[in-house]
Amino acid sequence: MITPAKSVRVAVLLGGVNSEREVSLVSGRRILDALQSLGYNARPVVYEGHLAATVERLRAFELVFIALHGGEGEDGTLQSALDEAGLRYTGSPSAASRLAMDKHSAKQRMLAAGIPTAPWVRLDSRTGPSVLGVAQAGALTNFLSQQGYPVVVKPNGEGSTVGLTIVADEAGLAPALSLAHEFDQQVLVEAYIPGRELTVTILDQRPLPIVEIEPQHQLYDYDCKYTAGMSAYTVPAQLPLKLAVAIQGAAQRLYAELDCRHYARVDLRLDPKDRFYCLELNTLPGMTDHSLTPMAAAAAGMDFEALLDRIAQLALAESVPA
Repeated sequence: MITPAKSVRVAVLLGGVNSEREVSLVSGRRILDALQSLGYNARPVVYEGHLAATVERLRAFELVFIALHGGEGEDGTLQSALDEAGLRYTGSPSAASRLAMDKHSAKQRMLAAGIPTAPWVRLDSRTGPSVLGVAQAGALTNFLSQQGYPVVVKPNGEGSTVGLTIVADEAGLAPALSLAHEFDQQVLVEAYIPGRELTVTILDQRPLPIVEIEPQHQLYDYDCKYTAGMSAYTVPAQLPLKLAVAIQGAAQRLYAELDCRHYARVDLRLDPKDRFYCLELNTLPGMTDHSLTPMAAAAAGMDFEALLDRIAQLALAESVPA
């Protein structure tokens, strides 16, 4: 761990105006406390949706530690503005952030790179899921005839499983599409992969130990993620060495394929035949006291302060955007 000079000014950017605001506030406050304990001159900046004004405030700092989740804090919008302002920040650059948030495009990249992912179809409707158009309705019908139920319905550009439903039969499809459409006009219908829930954090291009999640619900949904006692965790996950290495390797390849930076987290499912499927990559993983990335770091021998110090130092070592 590098002990920073007291003069290193760090803004911890937290808040936001989307469904993940409360999680961001918890992550951000915890990050702020840790950075201050390390000796950084860290101060909170709460984002309320005024991008240009916020960037102007951030010009007073040498580093922006982004603690936002979802929305324009994670979809590349903020990162692009910070690049234009010539400011250093933690996490992936704008292009990688935008690509990772677009689950459909990210999954296309997975397929092109030979990284297994759950089969899916994307639906795009500006007027609601009841008006899909002939081509998309046909694509959905074909997908369901090939994959069968259950399926997972979720917004294409949301995180933390917001708006996500596991659909067991045809009767549940329309309500699930309507719910997902409340959060994004683009909706994914994805094959449900039975089995185990796994996640791999990549830190500075290297995978940390695999975390296995055992949620009380059928899937690791919002309640299971952020309600104490709703999930059990095993880290490192109990897996055969060859399989664990393959899973970590796939996560590492996806991180590189999307041109991520500093750190990110890849979520996967492992079916009963030990076949794994990458679902998505999160460029700004949560940092609450029961978030997965700090768990993985602890299993690798890094406490929370050391993890944040490593991320901050990686960002400070970057060239200032021209």
